[in-house]
Amino acid sequence: MTLIFPARDTAAPETSGRSLVRASALQAERIVVKWCTDIPTLLQSLLFPAVMVLLFWLILDRTVSDYSGTSQAFGMVPMVALVGAMSGSAISGLGLRRERTSGLLSKMWTLPVHRASAMTGRLAAEALRIVVTVSAVLAVGTIIGFRIQTGPAGYLAIIAVALMFGVSFSMMVTALALRGGDSRIVEWVAIGTNLAMFFNTGFVPASAYPAWLRPIVEYQPLSCAVDAIKGLATGGPIAQPLALTVVWSAVLLAAFTRPTLTGYRRAAQRG
Repeated sequence: MTLIFPARDTAAPETSGRSLVRASALQAERIVVKWCTDIPTLLQSLLFPAVMVLLFWLILDRTVSDYSGTSQAFGMVPMVALVGAMSGSAISGLGLRRERTSGLLSKMWTLPVHRASAMTGRLAAEALRIVVTVSAVLAVGTIIGFRIQTGPAGYLAIIAVALMFGVSFSMMVTALALRGGDSRIVEWVAIGTNLAMFFNTGFVPASAYPAWLRPIVEYQPLSCAVDAIKGLATGGPIAQPLALTVVWSAVLLAAFTRPTLTGYRRAAQRG
């Protein structure tokens, strides 16, 4: 009996752009499938943010809305969406650390694929997770009165801001997760993201904080991104918060891109 095999695809060099795209897509698919079968990751990325929106609305909406004179949903929903994206990055960072300690990164380093595909694939998966998380929170937000008054263009702009903010934060978490030793810094980052919910302009207006704390709250990265999304949703002012969000994101990328690449190479080669 003669076996007939399909024609082999034209081989591409490991360092080629084609190899990078194909291998990155496979890496992203691997990570997304793993997330979909990991209950804690699903809960942290989807259910937890949705529940937080409803809890904040039940507890704080009337008090904060009466204080500010506007619906708190337009600050609360962007805040929870971004915190959800940040928390998901922290959970992903813990998973990356497990891959480092188990030797999986070393095994992938020996595969005949583009060496950069592991990181680009992970960032692609992170971007997809951010889009899904933010979209899900925005959808839940419609229950409490959140509306994107600027239409589809406003939604796409909001997703772009969330991606810019979330990917830069994910880059930082990835760099920290690749540090050697048994450092618990990723866990501390996860705690910090939860604390950040109570010190930003999406939680309560900046004027509600003590005078000495107000500048810190108003210009910290999460507040800038929340204000930018709020402006994009309502058609309000966006120039300053959007510019500050771009600056903060650029700073994180500039500070942690090289440590991420160096840390991945070191972790893979030491396995």
